[in-house]
Amino acid sequence: MSTTAPLGRSETAEPGKDTALIVPVRLPAPLEILRRRSIPDARRGLPAHATLLYPFVAPAALDDDLRSRLAEIVAGHAPFAFRLAGRAEWPATLFASVVPEHPFRSLYEDLAAAFPDFPIYRGAYRFVPHVTVAEGPAAVDPAVVDDPAWGVLPVTRLASVTELIVWEADAWRPWWRFDLGIPRGGA
Repeated sequence: MSTTAPLGRSETAEPGKDTALIVPVRLPAPLEILRRRSIPDARRGLPAHATLLYPFVAPAALDDDLRSRLAEIVAGHAPFAFRLAGRAEWPATLFASVVPEHPFRSLYEDLAAAFPDFPIYRGAYRFVPHVTVAEGPAAVDPAVVDDPAWGVLPVTRLASVTELIVWEADAWRPWWRFDLGIPRGGA
């Protein structure tokens, strides 16, 4: 079994059929420029992120009950600092590794337990927290592999929210945002 796969529309995706739950990540500007050149969906609204659940429920299933369940699970996890530690790779993927992995794994495990019908990447890959920067042909392009943008790592970031994003027509769009550590109706 491979370790992971990048978030991108599935081969069988239809407009309005794909959703994902992610932790958005602000990349340093040089690395974000490289990501936008190296991931086609980045130019279609896909933010830099660590994937939690993909593919997730059909957009028609996005209702108040689901929103409440997601909010409750996410609120049970405190915001956390992490480092984008350095460049790493899998076949056809270059990514920024994250350290520590534990807070991402804990959040993922709670979500996976609550939604067992939606294993990450349909169960084809195991969960490994990371932020994809290049995929496909770009991931083996020497200009991308050796780009000086990788030199901005490591950097520290704070995870304070998750987002549910939806593929609509021709772009990824934010749908819901959930704060870490803030109970529904709380401060």
